[in-house]
Amino acid sequence: MTSMLVRGGAALVLAGFAVLAPTVAHATVTTAATTGGVVQETQRFVGSGYENSPKEAKRDAENDARRQALLNGFLNEQCVLLYAESYRLAPGYYAANAAISCTR
Repeated sequence: MTSMLVRGGAALVLAGFAVLAPTVAHATVTTAATTGGVVQETQRFVGSGYENSPKEAKRDAENDARRQALLNGFLNEQCVLLYAESYRLAPGYYAANAAISCTR
């Protein structure tokens, strides 16, 4: 009987951690770092694009991410490209994803 209570308590504790895990994962997307008394805000933006060549699809995806950053108040100079990848959907048709990190 006691072992069932211990197992039930352990299950409740693990369930509580599972509920908090998505909150912690989401909190790492937007970070704030303190440097010399100045608080900086960092956000990441993801864009996607579809074009006839991989290079154009990557450019379109990066422009989409930068457009989202601009709508959130970041300047183009405050953003850095993290990655841009493309993949083929069909002959002569490509998709791409790009991510940027912006700090102000």
